[in-house]
Amino acid sequence: TGAAVLPLGVPAAPVLPAPLELSRALRPLQRYRPVSAPLRRVLDETATAERSARAGGVIMPVFRGVRRGDAVVQCVMDASSSMLVWDRMFEELQQIFAQLGAFRDVQMRYLHPGPDGGCTVSRSPDPAAAPLHSADRLSDPTGRRVTVVVSDCAGPLWRSGHAHRLLHQLARLAPVAVLQPLPQRMWNRTRLPVTLGSLTRGEGPAGATLLKVTGDA
Repeated sequence: TGAAVLPLGVPAAPVLPAPLELSRALRPLQRYRPVSAPLRRVLDETATAERSARAGGVIMPVFRGVRRGDAVVQCVMDASSSMLVWDRMFEELQQIFAQLGAFRDVQMRYLHPGPDGGCTVSRSPDPAAAPLHSADRLSDPTGRRVTVVVSDCAGPLWRSGHAHRLLHQLARLAPVAVLQPLPQRMWNRTRLPVTLGSLTRGEGPAGATLLKVTGDA
């Protein structure tokens, strides 16, 4: 017919199911507060006015710490060969955390076996494309890093037990979660079988790192 044919770009369907529902489910993370001293302080105008009045009009500024937005979320993807198909899901996860606005920064890392078989991290899924560093870099004694590990829990680091030890190391400092992309019916076939339960946050100043699990009946 001679009609011109124009290409039409159609956005790919999201890999993560129900991204809006996932964003709503993650909103409680906005209340996460590290137990360490806040990074930022702002002027408390009311307290400043009261203190200055008691000082006879001499300006006595009072600052208070602001904890919201102090924390960082680090998304760590298992870079084993079976996880290559989930790379786009990892990118979508980064976008969701960035839009959530609960964290000062969203950091993306890839988990690789090192020369000795232990855990190493880099900025690339290809271990030859970026320097490998000790997974100790993921630890933060201030408790400001929330960690989300994306893994099918079937690769060499899980078979050797190194991945389990890394989870325990990180969980002593701040909340850690494992995002399992496989269907739930397959979870107990992996190297990280699950027990269903309810997770609640602890109370008091240490509640950020004290989590209580109650098994479902």
